[in-house]
Amino acid sequence: MTTLTILTGTTRGLGAAMAEQLAAQGEHLVTLSRKSSQALVDIAAAHGTSLTQLEVDLSDTPSVKHAASQLIALINGHSHVRFIHNAGVVKPISQSQHLTDLDAINDAFHVNITSAIFLTAHVLNSSPQATDRRVMLISSGAGRNASSGWAVYCATKAAMDRYAEAAQLDQGPRARIVSMAPGIIDTPMQETIRATSKDALPSLERFIGFKESNQLADPASVAQRLLKAIESDAFGSKIIDDIRQHHA
Repeated sequence: MTTLTILTGTTRGLGAAMAEQLAAQGEHLVTLSRKSSQALVDIAAAHGTSLTQLEVDLSDTPSVKHAASQLIALINGHSHVRFIHNAGVVKPISQSQHLTDLDAINDAFHVNITSAIFLTAHVLNSSPQATDRRVMLISSGAGRNASSGWAVYCATKAAMDRYAEAAQLDQGPRARIVSMAPGIIDTPMQETIRATSKDALPSLERFIGFKESNQLADPASVAQRLLKAIESDAFGSKIIDDIRQHHA
């Protein structure tokens, strides 16, 4: 039986790595990102994978609604359904007294958690016949430990953890929902963090140190571990999880 996997945020970084690996599995992959990828088309064609690429701006309400309506028809009939919400933005990075850009704050919440809640609802509501439904929300240690300058990002990721717990209570055995921290990865998000001023982010030197001391994980290897975890029998046994606690 073909597994349908829906993955957000596939343009670059961890999401691109997961998308490339899923495109080589011969199942059915649906991506939600700002732009389509010819590389994914080529990989999917070479491995007999069904690929659907939906172009969507997760910070834009009409765009997210349109994508959700498209998912309904794609999900119908699949017994194995996976939803991985990987899309995320780290900005605005600023001290709390300077968080006055309401649009930037709203965009962060829309991308990081609001769209995750909305799309998860459509995945669950459109797959009542599915016998195996799994949701992995890519969270962050920032949601579990506060950092100066990261009030908005920390808040969105903390919200993701609480949402996952509440949603799992709602679903019980009908679905497995996990908020998964992926660790510190060598992605464009880290580049954005390192380009921030120390006034906005007092812990800047720590992030620069991660890069200089080669402590940033490779996106492809983390992607492999995440995809292995979502298919494991143990997936869902721990709602607030961290991939670094799983064996490679």
